[in-house]
Formats: sequence, C-alpha cells, structure tokens
Amino acid sequence: MIRKILLCGLLPMSVLSVMAQIQASSDTVMSVVDPQRVVITESPLGFNVIVDKDTSDVSERMEYNKEFSDPVKVESHKWSGLLSVNRKSDLRWDITMGGPGIGWINSCGQPAGMGAEMGKSLEISWLNMIAVKYRLPWNTSVLSVGFGLDWRNYRISTSDSRFIPCDGGVAIGPYPDGISSAEGSRLKVFSMGVPVIWTQRLPFRWFGDYCLLGVGAVFNYSSHASLRTTWITASGEKAEQYSDRIGHRRFSVDLIGLVRVWGGLNVYVRWSPNSVLRGAGQPRFNPLSSGLILYY
Repeated sequence: MIRKILLCGLLPMSVLSVMAQIQASSDTVMSVVDPQRVVITESPLGFNVIVDKDTSDVSERMEYNKEFSDPVKVESHKWSGLLSVNRKSDLRWDITMGGPGIGWINSCGQPAGMGAEMGKSLEISWLNMIAVKYRLPWNTSVLSVGFGLDWRNYRISTSDSRFIPCDGGVAIGPYPDGISSAEGSRLKVFSMGVPVIWTQRLPFRWFGDYCLLGVGAVFNYSSHASLRTTWITASGEKAEQYSDRIGHRRFSVDLIGLVRVWGGLNVYVRWSPNSVLRGAGQPRFNPLSSGLILYY
C-alpha cells in the first residue's frame, strides 16, 4: 500500500518536470556562444535583446524583439558593481570603487647629502575609495571624480644623515656622536585626496583588451605627518626621536597618469610640483612616485 501511495505521489511530479523541460526548450529563441556584450531594453510595449560577439564588428550582432499583448508596468534595477570593472556598461553615470596601489617614491630635488632612498621610500594609496563616473557620449572617454587616501613614507637608511625636528620644522643633520649604529630615519605624510581623472580608451588592444590611458590631478589635504629616527647607543640601548610637528604642506596637488596593463592592473606615475615641507629653512623636495594600482 505504501509503495502505491509513493508511486501516485511521484508520478504527477515527474510529469510536471518533463513538461517544464519541454516548455523551457520551446522558449529558447536565441543561442549565442561566448557573447561579448548583451543589451536588454524593456518598456511597457515589449522588450528587445541585442547580443554582440565582438563590439568592434557589428556584423556579429544578433537581435530579438518581443511585443507584449497588453501594456504592462515595468520596474527594473541595475547595479554595475562596486569595482569599476564594468567597462562596457551603457550607463552614463555610475558610482564605483577602485582598488589599492603601491609605489616607490623618488624625492626629486632633495638637498645634497639628505639621502632619501627611492627603493625604501614607499607609497601606499587607495586612489578611489569611492568615485562618480560619467561616460561621455562617444563612449570611449570617462570622467571621474572621487575620494581617496594616500600614505607616503620617505626613508633614509644608508647614509649618515637623518631627519631632525627643529622648531616645528625639519632639518638634515648627522646622528649623535658615539652611537653604536644608525637604525634609520623616516618622514611619513598621510593625505586625503580628491582625484579628477579623464580615462580614454585607445583604438588598439593590449593583452586581449583595449588599452586605457588615464590622466588627471589629485587635490590633497595632508592632515598628519610625523618624523621618527632610531639608533643604537654605545651602551647597546635603542634610542628614538619622534615629532609630529614638522611644518609639512597641508594643501597640495599631484599630477597623475595611468595605463592599464592587463585586466584591472594599471601602472601609474604621480608627481607633485609642491614641496613636501614648507617654510623658510626647510629642506625642499618634490615626490615622484610610480608603481601598480588595481582598477581606479
């Protein structure tokens, strides 16, 4: 008896499953392998589907139209994602978020004997924590305005010179006499920035994707900076000198250029015409950084 009940229950479910598969197969009106771009347009009168296998070749385009029998109410929501990877989106306006970056800083124009090293002076940045992008009508250019953070660390480790706090500023001088060894000296600057970047898609491909070139400016406010020097005394103890009043420049501007290498990986160069420190008697040098950044 139990077996008959189970058979009676499973039979309708099997029939419904087969009918659903038949219905699904009969609803297939278009089949495209490896589409490059899909655009679905919907209105109360019907909908339209356009599929491109290669956006650079319109001959590979397939299109399907379907009209509704009666006018209907259409509600739709579209979100292109946090990361700015949706390069082929038809949205004019978009809110996106880039990734982190790392670079090395050359202290251009530094005084003779200062000894700041590019190989050990690091920049860690998040160019676009959030950004608003506008795609221009010709679809190959994007203008973005965002907000980001930047940490720059200028380091001296291979010379006898060090950063010395001096009357609310910075001086360059030797380590104290009689020390056992110098551990290094660094100057760190933290900034908040507003990057304004123009991105242009170039008419050729690089590593299978279109090459992108970005140029713009970053308007910075440096809210914090500090100086730290450490050394080992003659008795073997570790000594440290620290100051967060170094007379750094609060407002500055950086010029930036970016080139997409592959996928979301970009190479960037960033230079500031403003000296890191300001005021009479301060050592003057301008940061020139280069490195890698994800998206932007």
